Amino acid sequence: MLKLCKFLRSNAGGKLDGDHLKVLLNKDATAAQFAIALDWLWEVVKEGDQVIIYFSGHGDVEKKSLTQPGYLLCWDAPSRVYLAGRALALPMFQDVISTLSVQNKAKVIVITDACRSGKLAGSTVGGSQITGANLAKQYANEIKILSCQPHEYSIEGEQWGGGRGAFSYNLVNALYGMADHNKDLIVNLQETGRYLEDHVTSEVAPVSQVPMVLGNRSEQLAKVDVSLLALIRSGKTNQLASISTIDSRGMEEDVLAKLDTNILEKYKLFKNAMLKKQLLEPVHASADHYYTELIKLAELSKLHSTMTRNFAAALQDDAQQAMNIWLKADVKELQCIGKTLKLEPIPRQLQRAAELLGEQHYMYRSLQARTLLFEGIVLSKRNNNPDEKLGRQCIQFFRESLAKEPQSPLPWSSMSREYATHLRIVDSAFLCAYEARLLAPNWVSPYVNLANLFSYQANFDAAETALREAAKMDSLHPLVIKERGFWHSKQHGEEHKKAALTLFENYQKSGGVLYPCWHVDYANVLASFGKMDAAEAEFRKAIELDSTNASAWANFGSFLYFNLRLNESEKVLRRAGDMDSTIYAVWMLLGQVYGQQGRFAESESVMLKALRLDSTIYGIWTALGILYYISGRHDDAERYLKKSHALYPSDPWTLNYLGELAANRGRWEEAGIQFKKSIGLDSSFVRGWNGWAGVLVATKQFAEAERAALVAIALDSTWTESHRHLGMAYFKTGRQAQAKTYFEKSLKIVPEYFPAQLGLTYILLSEGKNSEALTQLEQAIGKGCTYEQLKQDEDLGILRSLPEWNVLMQKHFPEKVKE
Repeated sequence: MLKLCKFLRSNAGGKLDGDHLKVLLNKDATAAQFAIALDWLWEVVKEGDQVIIYFSGHGDVEKKSLTQPGYLLCWDAPSRVYLAGRALALPMFQDVISTLSVQNKAKVIVITDACRSGKLAGSTVGGSQITGANLAKQYANEIKILSCQPHEYSIEGEQWGGGRGAFSYNLVNALYGMADHNKDLIVNLQETGRYLEDHVTSEVAPVSQVPMVLGNRSEQLAKVDVSLLALIRSGKTNQLASISTIDSRGMEEDVLAKLDTNILEKYKLFKNAMLKKQLLEPVHASADHYYTELIKLAELSKLHSTMTRNFAAALQDDAQQAMNIWLKADVKELQCIGKTLKLEPIPRQLQRAAELLGEQHYMYRSLQARTLLFEGIVLSKRNNNPDEKLGRQCIQFFRESLAKEPQSPLPWSSMSREYATHLRIVDSAFLCAYEARLLAPNWVSPYVNLANLFSYQANFDAAETALREAAKMDSLHPLVIKERGFWHSKQHGEEHKKAALTLFENYQKSGGVLYPCWHVDYANVLASFGKMDAAEAEFRKAIELDSTNASAWANFGSFLYFNLRLNESEKVLRRAGDMDSTIYAVWMLLGQVYGQQGRFAESESVMLKALRLDSTIYGIWTALGILYYISGRHDDAERYLKKSHALYPSDPWTLNYLGELAANRGRWEEAGIQFKKSIGLDSSFVRGWNGWAGVLVATKQFAEAERAALVAIALDSTWTESHRHLGMAYFKTGRQAQAKTYFEKSLKIVPEYFPAQLGLTYILLSEGKNSEALTQLEQAIGKGCTYEQLKQDEDLGILRSLPEWNVLMQKHFPEKVKE
């Protein structure tokens, strides 16, 4: 009703003002008010005027009457006793129409969207008393557009403007110009009738509703406003075909009133199963089970078409919802995909919906296409590792889907992800994203998804290219901004960290939509700046918004781990794993927690689980390499770290650990190369500078060692090793006082750090204080210095020549001395 009023107020509808347009809605649409409005028309309408009477509501017949006349029911009509009044009999309504057209000589257009309104067609109006001449005169100035045939029902559902009637929705579109078949910018009755039959009849199938038009077929109904029509067409561009559950005004009540208790109860079970989304499971209590039984019953024959339609619509509802969410790219709704909205059952549901509707239904081909689409999506999720065979299988599904529904951008987007994930063919990934963009020019998701995948793969150039393309469509879209921040945060260096922080802060100030993943990414950036309290607050906001968000829990667990809150981290990560066991990061981080606690077997087990989930993530290989490193399995450590480096050559941490492994084995040149590469990637990487200083000390390049150690201390004065390396550089170049200062600083930071204790031993030996040196050496042994290290240490040569040496070794390493 309101949409038609909007049309009548527009240029295309005649720009009617309040003096020429009366609207009665809901409780105002009583029989009395309706009568007053019709009486007003009799009084004001003059020859040559055009009158439009539009009724949208319920229509019914008086079944106790022999002729069963039709009625239009007003707001206050009594239930099923229409002769009592407050219901407008169609013969009486026809009398009003005829009076306006014959007596007032106006052109009358009557539009009814009501069940059984087809009785207004005229076959029963006046019976045999109306002569052919009178009929010809009667219809000369009358046009009737009726929603359905005499014994049909008007259908309404969500797919028509969010809950309107199929007839009224398509009628308004027709009048705006969608029905202008010959493109002459005029919509006549014939074009309107054709448009309504083509659209309403097919869209409500398998239920029957055939609109009727009566009158001069060449009569002009509307002029086309080109700009308005363009807006309507643009709104419909790339809209995918849909099928919704429907309601027919009154039909269900009519049928159910005659059913016995057993059938009625089973029908209620059928509807309840659909409501609970128990569509195909459990087998003996599903909507499908009840439908199969009810469809055989003759007592329900009038409802069979509606039941079939509504069950088919329920079966495709999850698919439609998922597609709508993807295409809207709504950051709040996207989080429900895979959680409250499960993808795995969808292919089977769509296949069953297609079977129910049959090959002749307008949605059949679309349902086939979407079955293929979701089969590919579900198959793809089974493995995140590069897998060419799996990737090709998925792409075949998507291509077949596209052949059946070529206007859908979703298969192109899915192929784009496939090329990026399983096949690792960057050019093809971008080509498919481009094809999706042609079909949906403002849809940022294909490029945003590519940026995310490439960032995870550390292909930052490709990720940046994808982000630039997404920004061309909508640079302010929350997903674009979030992904740009994520791109910065995945890279190393202060410049990237600052850029990420600025993005998140500016977005927050702008009043943009805040959602769990945004809070998580912002928290990670805050943590990278050492703002731990603020970061924790953001993690908690994310969880408060959605306590079922496994990713938020996983990231919070990571935060707790890196802040050495190991017990809390374990609990949080376990919770995340219970919510979603497919997140590799949960098991990788839990493995690191166990490793820190010395639970090496448990650590290895869960990290290998992470590796099975996604072997392309270099961080898992690094984490396993570090685990093997700290647990003394150095060969395994080196193998896993080299695999990590091959996946992502630009990670300074992997290079650093490879450098430490080489240094531990005395491969100083190789160690130096790795450490220099790590600080070349990130000049603020303290551990790299520290390792490089150690190599320079070991290879007697003391001047350079001094410079490297000073850089490391300037970056982080809490690194005990850096102070020790600087102390050694000073000691070896004869600056004993400075050396002693830095050895003591090193011990102040970590009192149990025995290499610094050895440094003090060297100084005492150089001063000839052998007895005091032996005391310092014994302290170093007490802090963990091994017999092998002492035996090979060139700076302890003087002590090894003393008798007291053997006594000390016998005391602390009796088994070694025997050898």
